[in-house]
Amino acid sequence: MNILWFRRDLRLSDNEIVALAAVGKAEVLPCFIIDPWFYQQPDVGRARVRFLFESLENLDSNLRQRGSQLYLFEGKTVDLLQSLARELLQQGHRPKLFFNRDVQVEYGIERDRTIVDFYRQSNLECHIGLSSFLQESDRRDSWYEEYYTYQRQPLYQAPTHINTPQLSLNLPQLTFEELKQKYGQFWQGDSKYFIGGESSAIATLESFVGSRFHGYHWKLSRPWLAQKGATSHLSPHIAFGTISTRQVYQSTKARAAELVNSPKAEFSLKAFRDRLRWRDSFTQRLYHHPEIAHTNRYPEFDEWYSSDELKLEKQELFEAWQEGETGFPLVDASMRQLKTMGWMNFRMRAMCATFLTINCGVSWHHGARHYMNYLVDGDLAIDNWQWQMQAGVTNPLSDTFRIYNPNKNIEDKDSDLRFIYQWIPQLQGYSLPEILSGVYQGESHYPAPILDWSQTRKVNGKVVADLRKRVRERLVAQGGDEYDGAAIAKTTVDKYWQVKDKQYQEYRRRQEELNFEAR
Repeated sequence: MNILWFRRDLRLSDNEIVALAAVGKAEVLPCFIIDPWFYQQPDVGRARVRFLFESLENLDSNLRQRGSQLYLFEGKTVDLLQSLARELLQQGHRPKLFFNRDVQVEYGIERDRTIVDFYRQSNLECHIGLSSFLQESDRRDSWYEEYYTYQRQPLYQAPTHINTPQLSLNLPQLTFEELKQKYGQFWQGDSKYFIGGESSAIATLESFVGSRFHGYHWKLSRPWLAQKGATSHLSPHIAFGTISTRQVYQSTKARAAELVNSPKAEFSLKAFRDRLRWRDSFTQRLYHHPEIAHTNRYPEFDEWYSSDELKLEKQELFEAWQEGETGFPLVDASMRQLKTMGWMNFRMRAMCATFLTINCGVSWHHGARHYMNYLVDGDLAIDNWQWQMQAGVTNPLSDTFRIYNPNKNIEDKDSDLRFIYQWIPQLQGYSLPEILSGVYQGESHYPAPILDWSQTRKVNGKVVADLRKRVRERLVAQGGDEYDGAAIAKTTVDKYWQVKDKQYQEYRRRQEELNFEAR
């Protein structure tokens, strides 16, 4: 009896453990565990859980088409898997556990270790596969090559039949109807923007490679175009594993091969694959350094950024930011989009993050938790590290860090105001110059700015810049930093300057690409 323990790999196609567990006529028990611990966490967003439950429903449907079904167990994961193994042993089975390696917080790391130890002590087999690329060693110098080797390997084919016998188990189980009743708070609202499940993931990928990818390389930063499908909208599917990054990579690569005479189309698909790799590199970092999800990358920042309760003044700024009532139209439109759709494009996520951390002086811990409470594609590996990046914590070997200007971004990314008009109806009818100059203040029900952007940028920006300088001086004296940004595995100050030269060359390459895009 092979136990298929699904986690963030909710698909049958290109899933190592599914392909291996279902070989021949092996009996397979596919299961997912509803662990109450997870649903009691403060940063579990309702949209994300609904997406998960929809994905489980679709997985069950796809399994039933192959003569199987998904068993939904409820309880503490370690206790339940141990009890399941004991019951199967008593029934004359010899269970072998199949599950995929995954990025985990400390709880998950300890949980997986305990389960593996139990199987070994019970003289039972356990197979740990890969749902997406994770390098077991923390050698950054070989990551790039190993990543692409993995992405180019043949996909695992979904079995045409999975042999799952009828089992009588004395364990707490749920039907999907019971799941909806017991966790009904997660089913409220409309999921018209992102629908969970492998079937939806494949349809989304097909529509992207079919036509939506055109202009991706410049449309991805435009919030209105991104909202309307200029970006892939695959991020929640990748986060929950309803589709593999390898399948996405190979589909876009195959599409590019069909477009050899369309350089701009090829460029758009390459830009997408680059961001796919960028996403997976964050996963790799968190896998080996789970502490960065909640602690400052460098201790020098502990005096400025912490998860402590906010004082009244900053709490008021934080609440205005959460509700989209800051008086900065593009920030507010983005924050309102987040609460409604459970999603924003990357540029707006970054802009809202720098506004909160630099201009409002609120720690990234609070903003990261808010994002995770609403993002349907919330992923600690990307979310919390990006929050540290936008807060100015990471890559201190660079002399500068980026602070987004919300008004300039209106001119650059939403000059026709379609995005702002949708999410802030009070501003409809005002022109771009009127919005940039604040003419509407006092004439509409939209609030005035809660702070002076230029002044807060200057004051708080200097605080962060000084902290970065302290970190930079320490790292250069020590020979560098082992995994932050482009400065990897430096052992001497000379190597530091070699990295800076590479960064400059990359900058020049990007400028050439931008010139190509303009043409």
